Amino acid sequence: MNIFKKYQLQVSIIIVILAIIWIGLSTYRSFHRDSSILYSPQVGFLAPDFELKDLQGNSHKLSSYSGKPIMINFWASWCKPCQVEMPAMQNLFQEHDSDIVFLAVNSTKQDSISAVSEFVIRNQLDFPVLLDIENTVDSLYRIQALPTTYFINSKGIIQEIIIGGPMSETLLKIRLQNILGDGDVSNN
Repeated sequence: MNIFKKYQLQVSIIIVILAIIWIGLSTYRSFHRDSSILYSPQVGFLAPDFELKDLQGNSHKLSSYSGKPIMINFWASWCKPCQVEMPAMQNLFQEHDSDIVFLAVNSTKQDSISAVSEFVIRNQLDFPVLLDIENTVDSLYRIQALPTTYFINSKGIIQEIIIGGPMSETLLKIRLQNILGDGDVSNN
């Protein structure tokens, strides 16, 4: 028992030093977090940035569309609701391609490039169809069901998330009007 009293001061000092180191490391980590933590696939948060290639091999980075409202639709060629809503998206893209960015992110890990290509040709889709071959963007956006559509304002903030579908052209117009924030989308 005498040995514990003899080293009590040294043990106490070592515990205090270890506690200070632990607090310092914890504080350092909280102030030097990865900036992607600030981005969350939730309404009111910045949309997480990503980069994917389209069917032609062109790269599309979400942040390169900064300053414009964006609609991101996660879909697959075998998904029936996705098939139903694509013509409405194409119609609205033709009306608003200069003021709204339309991106269709295909869940290619659950699909095939040939099926996607056939679908795009058959439906005469003109907006960018991006291939998420490794499901990295699906995971980043926490996609649970197809279709899932994100409506993002010109500041990069997610305004609305629609899970499931299909959405009618009228419903899409209303949502696009919300991210445009300047009146009726149908009167361009």
